Amino acid sequence: MKTVYIAEKPDIATAIASYLWSDFASLRGKHSYTKKDGSDEIIVTWAFGHILETAKPEAYGEEFAKFSNYPVIPQTWKKCISPSAKEQFNYIKGVLKNADEVIHGGDPDREGQLLVDEILEYVQYRGTVRRILINAKDNNSMKRAFETIVSNDNFRCLYEAGLARERADWLVGMNLSRAYTINARKHGSDNVWRIGRVKMPTLSLVVSREKELRNFHPLDYFVLVSKHSKDGVPFSATLEPDENKPTDSEGRILDLACVRNIYNIVSGKDCKVVRVERKTGSENAPLPYSLDTLQVEANRKYGMSPKMVLDTVQSLYEKKYVSYPRSDCNYIPNSQHTDAGRILKALDQYGMQPVQGADTSIMSKAYNDKKVSAHHAIIPTGVIPNTLNEWEKKIYTMIALRYIVQFYPPCKFDTVKYSIECEGYMFSGSGKLVTSLGWKSVSKGEDADESQDSLPSLPPISQGDILKNATYEIESKQTQPPKRYTEGTLLAAMTNIWRYLSQDNPNREKLKECKGLGTPATRDTIISELMATKSGKSTLVPCIAKKGKELVPTEFGIAMIDSIHESLTKPDFTAVMEYNLSAIAEGKVSLDKFMSETTEMVLSNIKYAEDTAGNIPMVSSGIRTQQQDCPNQECPVCRQMTLARKYSQKNKKHFWICEDKSCVHPTTKKPIFYDEQRKKPIVQVCPQCHEPLNHVYSSKTKQYYWFCPKCNEFKKMS
Repeated sequence: MKTVYIAEKPDIATAIASYLWSDFASLRGKHSYTKKDGSDEIIVTWAFGHILETAKPEAYGEEFAKFSNYPVIPQTWKKCISPSAKEQFNYIKGVLKNADEVIHGGDPDREGQLLVDEILEYVQYRGTVRRILINAKDNNSMKRAFETIVSNDNFRCLYEAGLARERADWLVGMNLSRAYTINARKHGSDNVWRIGRVKMPTLSLVVSREKELRNFHPLDYFVLVSKHSKDGVPFSATLEPDENKPTDSEGRILDLACVRNIYNIVSGKDCKVVRVERKTGSENAPLPYSLDTLQVEANRKYGMSPKMVLDTVQSLYEKKYVSYPRSDCNYIPNSQHTDAGRILKALDQYGMQPVQGADTSIMSKAYNDKKVSAHHAIIPTGVIPNTLNEWEKKIYTMIALRYIVQFYPPCKFDTVKYSIECEGYMFSGSGKLVTSLGWKSVSKGEDADESQDSLPSLPPISQGDILKNATYEIESKQTQPPKRYTEGTLLAAMTNIWRYLSQDNPNREKLKECKGLGTPATRDTIISELMATKSGKSTLVPCIAKKGKELVPTEFGIAMIDSIHESLTKPDFTAVMEYNLSAIAEGKVSLDKFMSETTEMVLSNIKYAEDTAGNIPMVSSGIRTQQQDCPNQECPVCRQMTLARKYSQKNKKHFWICEDKSCVHPTTKKPIFYDEQRKKPIVQVCPQCHEPLNHVYSSKTKQYYWFCPKCNEFKKMS
């Protein structure tokens, strides 16, 4: 019997081989690990991610090789072999010819399912296929994976969901990038409009924030603070607004004279505590990290870029120190609670001191089978790390601490709200009395949640207490503009994009369920592509630029969001799409129905790009100018393309030229430039030979004349 394991990547293949055979290293060949035992043969081979690619537009017709031709709507989708993986693909194809059984070893998610299934479909393999789901590469995790191998038929819908995502993104990106780019060129833009399903709502977040900043006008207001002390512990309260004080809609006092008058009245007077409300509360340990929450926190703490975090945790995964890195889940299967003793022991040996206070009998809210997706949270595997570099140490420590605190009790505290009266004026404040630190004794100063603990500590205060020796201070404040996004906060916004939708938006819950824009594995790529200035040999105008740590939209990025249909700028389309992809994975929606709806959306956006051409702002080298009234006029030479409006820096005026750069005058073999009048091209043809005329200027007469190069004479035109 011949069994072939196909892993997603070489490192997973190595993990499988090392689990199967103690002498695995000696079995490695160029393309696989292979072992024969009589008539039985086991081959462990690998892909390199997607070794099959969706074919380029020209595969569906030679005419689509030209960027100006669209739409490209494949009736039968085609795949092609990635040139860099051709040799590996041919090997896999060869061993599958007489394989009795295939063990599908793609990553346990939509993309992992797709990239191995598409190989099996491409070579038309019809033998038995089973599925192994590998979340981590340590021996215990591998044992668990091998014990739960099931039929690959169970994952057919997941494969179709991956296929649907791939095809939909191709249709949107390929067609709408062409449509908007070509129509923008009619207005003088030489830039490529990189339209993407996730790119556009992500860019829209940055653009909207920038517009808020540009339109922001600070407002001065004033606060009167009373300062007190009891048992050596300072605390304070703030003057409460009421109907007798001039306030704005937010309850802020805008009149300095009013505040000064109250200050003069209460200064030197005793105060009385007139109200104290106590509520007992507790705070559970924060959940273990998913990739996106790890990226956000590492960016906040260490300034690490999302890609740097992904690369670092990927390295830790390949060394078997942590579980699968591209996880979108913050929960752990209940069955893995029994691993706690083993993992904590390893962390203790590594030198994580907080392990000493961990209690393995505690089962935190992180253990929840119902909330575990294809992957579980990123956690230590129990393999003791060695020779970690600086960044690996930082990331591993973050992951380890989040795991350790799952075995600590909640932090317990009393929340106190109080009111203080002085000369008829009411001051209010709040604070927290921590009664038991719990998990916060571990992560104090280390965890993000600590920064959210904004309530100050309080002394014990009671209703009726007289507070003497109070001091007062008038604080002049100003409303603050919203902060620009950083890479970390933009990642968080993409993950929690549902928060940016109104409460009555039906897609709000859908976005919450599908966990935002993109996936943890692609979000950093989306941001990088919006910031890119190069693509291969092509120079690109970025849509987002970095200013220190802040992300700022370029004028080109702003122009894009202002120009494209609003359906592309809002997350609703992605919400519906991701919701439907989940429905496909569950067998509730068909692939054909999904693709039909996506095609309809693409065609409607193409029509919008063409019908609203006059509203697309001219963008040249990333500089946005005024809107241009541009007619969709056919080039009189080639009669295939339209004329595009350009600006000459040399002559300081606009002119018109064919969109097709290869289009030249039939006689002179040179590009033709047309003058303009009232933002429209002046196009004249010879009444005899019907060739386009050149508009030439006579320095002698100080006038323009029409000249035909073919007839070699001037023409008098009305």
